[in-house]
Amino acid sequence: MIKPIAKRTFKSFAGMLLAGAFTGFLIAIPGIVLGAALVSGNDAGGFGDLVGGIMGMVFGYPLGAVLGIWIYGRVFKYPGSIWLALAGAVMGVVLIFGLAEPLNLNADSNVLLLSYFTVTVVLASWGYHLKAGKNS
Repeated sequence: MIKPIAKRTFKSFAGMLLAGAFTGFLIAIPGIVLGAALVSGNDAGGFGDLVGGIMGMVFGYPLGAVLGIWIYGRVFKYPGSIWLALAGAVMGVVLIFGLAEPLNLNADSNVLLLSYFTVTVVLASWGYHLKAGKNS
């Protein structure tokens, strides 16, 4: 039997980050494949699959991260708000893609992707932590 988390610590926050990131990647993979399959065969000269795959990752990773955070909260009986986690994940996506040009993140795709994956799951976990009530 897993004991509930009674006190919020850095260790529990780090566990939530890892759970969100892992599940985010697990959901992003089918999102990439599904996105590429949905737009394949159009007149974009083969780039439709690439765009569809990127859009599948952009939508799949935040949803998977929020799902992982929710599962972590349920397993360890960790109170928080799933709606604030979803808002944090959306805010992470908007911040990274909105600030990609001013912060020069798009000069290197590795920096852009690393910041996308990191900021999205950190803001989703932070949003989950904002409400110390019952899971919504």
